[in-house]
Amino acid sequence: MIDSKTGWLTLLVVTLSVFIIVIDKTFLNVAISTLIIDLNTNISTIQSIIAIYSLVMASLMIPGGKLQDVLGRRKTFLTGAFIYGTGALVAATSINSSMLLLGWSILEGAGAALMMPASTSIISGSYTGERRAFALGIISSMASGAGTIGPIIGGFLTTYYSWRYAFALEPVVILVIFLLSGRISRFPSTIKWSDFDIIGALYSASGIFLLVEGILLLNNPQTWNWSPILFIIGVILLSIFYFNQKKRIRD
Repeated sequence: MIDSKTGWLTLLVVTLSVFIIVIDKTFLNVAISTLIIDLNTNISTIQSIIAIYSLVMASLMIPGGKLQDVLGRRKTFLTGAFIYGTGALVAATSINSSMLLLGWSILEGAGAALMMPASTSIISGSYTGERRAFALGIISSMASGAGTIGPIIGGFLTTYYSWRYAFALEPVVILVIFLLSGRISRFPSTIKWSDFDIIGALYSASGIFLLVEGILLLNNPQTWNWSPILFIIGVILLSIFYFNQKKRIRD
């Protein structure tokens, strides 16, 4: 178990990452009208960008978790933090919807997909017994709290300053994470890059993305025709991924 004098810094670092990731999913919902004006776009585009952030994060979560075996938990977490911080800077300086899509939905979504699984793994590997239960409880509470206050923070910044400040503050948090990252335990990699199942990662990411997107398209009557097609393709890809993984385990 980590030295009790410095061990809780690991929890602090992980908690900060969970906080900004969860807030990111909620704070822009109250700034849609402002985004439409500032980026000269329309409501459907902004809603799509918001949905794609969650889609990218969800679809890359399985590959992101597996990358820990190749890079190690700490390196995977910090790689995700770097990508996330870069995306936040791009989003904060967006001049159009495409730039917001790249920075927030794609880069931040991909960074979050690396950070979230690594966060849980780092906590599980750094603490034992009651300290582990306490740490996991703190993370869960922070995630719930961030989801609640996200719209409040977004509304305050949008009303009195700008929605850009919400993104601009995230690189500051990422900087703090890197400054404290020396306290995170180093976990060795367990497999080589040659053992990483790239094809399986593509199957799982594509399958989850299409499956969820197919469900989301049900919200718009104009896209109902596409919904079952994407849903079925997603199920097929995930089925292929499942049976391929069973074969790899058996072999």
